[in-house]
Order: sequence, then C-alpha cells, then structure tokens
Amino acid sequence: MRFVPIFALLIALSACQPLPHPFADNTPPPNSPLMTPPDSAGVMIEAVSGAPDKAAHGLAEAMAKALQDNDVPASTDARNSRSYLLQGKATTRDAGGGALQVTVAWEMHAPDGTLTGQQEASATLPAAAWSQGGDGISDLVGPAAPVLAKLIESKAPTPVPNNDPLIAVHPAIGAPGDGGQALATAMSAALRRSQVSLADFPGAAPSFIVDVTVAVAPPISGRQKVTIAWSLHRPDGAQVGQVKQENAVDAGSLDKVWGLTAYDAANAAAPGITALIEQAKRAAERPS
Repeated sequence: MRFVPIFALLIALSACQPLPHPFADNTPPPNSPLMTPPDSAGVMIEAVSGAPDKAAHGLAEAMAKALQDNDVPASTDARNSRSYLLQGKATTRDAGGGALQVTVAWEMHAPDGTLTGQQEASATLPAAAWSQGGDGISDLVGPAAPVLAKLIESKAPTPVPNNDPLIAVHPAIGAPGDGGQALATAMSAALRRSQVSLADFPGAAPSFIVDVTVAVAPPISGRQKVTIAWSLHRPDGAQVGQVKQENAVDAGSLDKVWGLTAYDAANAAAPGITALIEQAKRAAERPS
C-alpha cells in the first residue's frame, strides 16, 4: 500500500518583512492537489508479461526509476484514478551460444484506457541473466523511458536570461534508500510545474539553491518519525528560509524505494519554496 503523507509544514523566514503563510491550516487536506502526483497523473508500471518472475519485476522497477529520472512520478505498486498505466510484453528468440534476443514492447495507456504511445527495446542477454533479472535488463528500459516520459511530461517555460532566477536543487542528505536523488528529482519537477526556472542546463549559474536534509528517528512500536527540511539558500550560503515536514511512517518503509512518496513530499513543500523565492525577489527589488 502506498504511503500518502500529510505533512505538517512550518516555514521559517529570515527576512524582516512578513510573508503570507501559504498553508493557512498548516496541513494540506488529503485531497489537496498539492498531494497528487505531477500533472495529476503519475505512471503505474505492471510487471512485464512474458518474462521470468525476477526479470518481470526487475524491468518494472527499472522503468519506474528511469521515468522518475525523467521527472515523471512512477511506481510499481500505486496508482489513482488519474494515473497512466504502462504495460510491457516480452518476447525472446534464441541468439545462440546460450544467449537470447529479448524484445520488450511497452504500451502507455491513459487513465481512461486509451493507448497513448508505444515503444520497443531489444537486447541480447545471457539466458541466465534473463531468467534471474540480472545485468543487461536495463538495456530494455533506458532507450524507451525518455520517449514514454514525453507522453505525459509537463511543459515548462523557457528561462528568460537575466530575468528569471535559476534554482538548483541538490540531492537530499541523510535520506535512506534512494531518497537522496528521489526527493531532488521530485522537487525539481514540482518547481518546474510552478514555472520556476531550473539551473539544469550547461553554464547555468543558480540564483538560489534548494538543499534537503532528512532525519529518520529510531523505530518505536513499528513506526518511525521522518523529518524533511527544505532550505532555500543564496549562492553565498545565506539562508532565505526553510520548509519543514514531519510525519510518522511504517518502520523501514523508506529504506529502499521512495517512489511516489518523494513526490507527495515535494508537492506539499513546493508552494512554500516558491513563496520564499518570490519573497527574496521582492526584497532584491526594493530600494536599498
């Protein structure tokens, strides 16, 4: 079951001027659009049919990770009524020498079941690697993931040089499992949808930096307290402000893959980060 957190949000501001609190009730309601995946979509990936069990699930997990790396929330075990569904079907033929030519046909379906796109990827694998989901299965994911991601990706505005501030998001520190990169990827996607320009292109000099720290308390009665602190800094290290989130989760539930949980956290925190960016912009525009 997917954990859907409702984080308590606290914003600490370092500027002298007050900023309207973007979370009037301090906690977003469970059905808030801030708590849904990007584009109200996300992708649920099924185990690949026609593949040995380990390869079937390994391919699905690898595709989920590849889509997340392309700023698309993806999971192998969670979906909602607006999620896309990605299915894969594997076929094989003997390539000689104990190897197999494996082809996976990927199909993306919209929430209403409509086929929205297809991609195929092929690779030659040792038969043992295919049966065990070993080395080489990533070749059946990597070429297809960017194309599939474009079927539902958000379109961000092109940064305006010398006008839009550029934001860099650093990997999280202290996060268990894949949370370090997953949280950074999710926040980048959330900011991009908020029309915040990212310093993610060659030669970009960030105007602000989002740093993320995660603290996980020892388990108590099967639960763990997780604290996520999103801090907005200027390049010289001066802090503009912070958005802090806390919640209790099932012990060990974040030790491996964060999946959509990273997007839940980033979506809830992003409005606070964008508010801090706007505050800093207004402060810079005021006469000294």
